[in-house]
Amino acid sequence: MTAFEAVTSRPLQLQIADHLAQRIISGELPDGARLPATLELAKLYHVTPVTIHKSLQHLVQRQLIERVPRRGTFVRSRERVNVIGLAFGKNPFLHQSPLYPQLLDQFQRQTPERDLNLKIYFDFESGNRALFDLEQDLASGEIKAVIACNRSNRLTRFLDEHPEVTWLEPISLDQRGTVKKGVEYLVRQGFRNILVVSMLPQELEYEDFRGYFRDEQQGAAEAVAGTEAVAEVIRWGQTDADGYEKGKALFADPARRPDAVLVNHDVVCRGLLLALMELGLKIPRDIAVLTHMNHGCEFASPVPLSVLEVNPARMVSVCLDTLTAALRNGTAGHVAIPKLTAELIPGRSCHEVRGAQER
Repeated sequence: MTAFEAVTSRPLQLQIADHLAQRIISGELPDGARLPATLELAKLYHVTPVTIHKSLQHLVQRQLIERVPRRGTFVRSRERVNVIGLAFGKNPFLHQSPLYPQLLDQFQRQTPERDLNLKIYFDFESGNRALFDLEQDLASGEIKAVIACNRSNRLTRFLDEHPEVTWLEPISLDQRGTVKKGVEYLVRQGFRNILVVSMLPQELEYEDFRGYFRDEQQGAAEAVAGTEAVAEVIRWGQTDADGYEKGKALFADPARRPDAVLVNHDVVCRGLLLALMELGLKIPRDIAVLTHMNHGCEFASPVPLSVLEVNPARMVSVCLDTLTAALRNGTAGHVAIPKLTAELIPGRSCHEVRGAQER
């Protein structure tokens, strides 16, 4: 059995459910396999039977297992009729953001409603097995299309080399509209010197990345047009270490410090919040923070953050609707899905302009 290590930041029953899901997805627990009894699983994971029961309920909801009265609990067998390949460039369970496990959960919930079945491939960067399996399944006709999540370099090259394959990505955010909405909100709150931290890495390897960055810049420019505010868009990276190091270096100097920052990447924002706490800067007295947040992400923030959020259930619904239409029309190659603009959910991290008296 693959090793299980519990962490404190997430409910234990969800961690166990994810671990069992990973064993099922990887084939360690194949279709039709009978799971150990609840008491046996409780001993295996060193938890109570109640916790195991809750974990199994999550797997039932995700349609990974089924309970058969008087027989036991079994890995659900999936017919290979309308099979869609769900390809993760990296292991979704090891990603810093909770978005990818949630996308996986939503795909497993929503595909049966459309008479689709999933075959999952992940971690293209760690070896050739996922790449070999996907290529074989496409050649045999078992897989009708590919949904590419958190594209890695290897997965991107593979899709570029197979223009006959119908494929799309589940995430298509309207970066221009999302950044514009966020900066306009900050301007309405009275902030005039606004920094936008891009959702992109420092090096823009792909043309679509460069296009996303132009969209962010355009959205910020449109938001401040005709006002006294200025908004600069910069790239820090995509890790919490990037947010911590870049944020600490910039905000330590009062002369360079903006009034407000829109962080368009939730993982980067976690690092920035730590930097602000170490610098002794108060939110929003010293600086306002607005962040893009993936659904379910938790922040160690002293005040409730104002966020821009797109629910993963909505992402997957739009993705599958687009994919179903593409298969019906026989569309090959990359299929663009409608862009979604994030919803702005006010908190208390942007409600006072700098220098105003806190209430």
